[in-house]
Amino acid sequence: MVQWLFDDILYKYKKLLFGIYRPLIIPITFTLMLNMLSITTAITLLVMATSSIVEAAPATVKRATNPTRIAGLEKIKHVVYFMQENRSFDNYYGTMSGVRGFADPNIGIQDNGLNLLYQPCSASSDVKNGTKYLLPYHLEGKRAGCTVGGSNGWTANHKALNNGKNNNWPDGNSPNSMGYLNRSQIPFLYNLADEFTIADMYFQSVTGPTNPNRVVWMSGTNQGPPNQYVLEDNTESIPLEWTTYPQMLTLSNTTWQLYQDKDNFDDNPLAWFKYWKNLPDGAEKTKGVGFLGLQAFYDAAANGTLPEFSIIVGPTELSEHPNNTPLAGSWLQQQVVNAVMNGKSWKDTALFINYDESGGFYDHVVPPQAPSNEWVTDKFVGGKTPIGFGPRVPMLIVSPWTRGGNVFSEVSDHTSTLKFMEEWVGKDSKTGKYLAPADNISVWARKTSSNLVNAFDFANPDYSIPKFEAVPKPAQVLGKWAPTEMCEAIITAPKTSPPYGKQVYPTVEAGARLIRGAVTEGRKLAFQTADGMVLQLSTDTKKMQVQKLQKRAGKPNFTKNSLFKLVKTGDDKQYKVQSVSNPSVCLNIWGSGLDLGECKGTAWYFELHDGHYHIRDVGTDSYLTVKSSNVSLTGGHETHYKVYSVTE
Repeated sequence: MVQWLFDDILYKYKKLLFGIYRPLIIPITFTLMLNMLSITTAITLLVMATSSIVEAAPATVKRATNPTRIAGLEKIKHVVYFMQENRSFDNYYGTMSGVRGFADPNIGIQDNGLNLLYQPCSASSDVKNGTKYLLPYHLEGKRAGCTVGGSNGWTANHKALNNGKNNNWPDGNSPNSMGYLNRSQIPFLYNLADEFTIADMYFQSVTGPTNPNRVVWMSGTNQGPPNQYVLEDNTESIPLEWTTYPQMLTLSNTTWQLYQDKDNFDDNPLAWFKYWKNLPDGAEKTKGVGFLGLQAFYDAAANGTLPEFSIIVGPTELSEHPNNTPLAGSWLQQQVVNAVMNGKSWKDTALFINYDESGGFYDHVVPPQAPSNEWVTDKFVGGKTPIGFGPRVPMLIVSPWTRGGNVFSEVSDHTSTLKFMEEWVGKDSKTGKYLAPADNISVWARKTSSNLVNAFDFANPDYSIPKFEAVPKPAQVLGKWAPTEMCEAIITAPKTSPPYGKQVYPTVEAGARLIRGAVTEGRKLAFQTADGMVLQLSTDTKKMQVQKLQKRAGKPNFTKNSLFKLVKTGDDKQYKVQSVSNPSVCLNIWGSGLDLGECKGTAWYFELHDGHYHIRDVGTDSYLTVKSSNVSLTGGHETHYKVYSVTE
């Protein structure tokens, strides 16, 4: 108990120094802190060595020689997971082309008639529809990168989401939550998305800070023994006693390794579990909580000796946790991406880059919420409350099968990464059971979020290596990373404050991205047939017709009459198809034919099959078919569509 209390005090002290008050710390303090941590580590190891309560490494079992997998997954030989810190999707990608950003055509509407970008803000001087408001605003100047948002805490984020209304960010969290960056400030991250696949419906699992979300990422839940303990904050006073996913990988005889430097921002979730704390020194413990260093990952990637599964935990000042700079984190991401792409195993590797939580930054999409039977008692304010999901966070997938600047639109969260691993490790061909099951995932989360497999197009790999402009190496002082101090030191450059009295609605890049996975709301869509014809309304909007796909600067270019939006009806997979150019017109069924007119009860289902879509009317089971430039309904799914997500 004494050791736990000591660890908790040390953790809180370190988080305080490396967090809110980082701008006041000079590099000498970092050196002293690291030395202190080394002493603490030695004491901890001594206590563990003399403890009679130790747990042995799990015995491995022979993996099935021919596991059952979803077709294509057998082509992946190496999976790499790399989680960064504290950025919402809108904070980074709200202005990017072809994603569900600030131009969302399905954005929620508040009771005051304003959309959710107009967040009620009592401090604002701007009034619309009788409401003082604050819009998302661009963080500008030389210190934009080290500008913080709001609080990432459990209570502040629950207040911001406001019981699912998502309309209380400035007052419930902070006006600073509303700041965002754009392509000019994080060019590598945008360029990476332009070359590979970005997920724009990926949510943090817990409406709370770092620790609960990283624990879900590595175990599937934030609650369990002892005594159904619920981890809501960054407290580490009680070692967690439920099973972590790497333990299941060992049991399935899957090779794996976690890579981290001594400076890891205390971001390795395995270190918070009793199993890994008490495990005797040896190979298994080194895999989970050893400090091999990131260079060991780079070397293994170069030599083609990566384990089947790798986990990367980055250093503090490269983590992108505000006020750490996105540019410094971009440099680290580029090192990891380059190591994978230029390594000997590039042709069979998949790299997943995501963020643990939103860091107190606003996101406009209302997160799905678990049903009341999965709610927990809120230890801060009392009463029952949902654990999550929380706001969207960025996720990019880098591999030969995710090339092309696509957008993966399926609802996902941190449990999705574990579900992907379940499918990739595979099932026993005799029993049909997962060889490495993530049994801690809740019933609702397992049903709600995807397994990420549809982000991959295994039939059309692209093994070429895109070229990126090098990101400048972050500053170092006395051998320690110091880009945050360098940013904060530019005291002549003021940080951006909420622009009351001179607000502007955020603008978005124009462009289009091919959709991967199940089609969801939140985007303008264009439908292209396999032979390059695009569905569109006639000029008088009275009939559906097709036109040859037009391009501008080599990229698809769609007219307004060829854009539609989806409106959910029935279950999550059924939608009305509504014209963007004339919102009073929907694609309906009348008798045995198409009817363009007032939006009625016609629901369409987008069937995903081998990387393309069939568009089926739910009521008649008829398919939207293009034949000889005519658009009609038929009984077969002979027309294969590509679907684009478009911003204007």
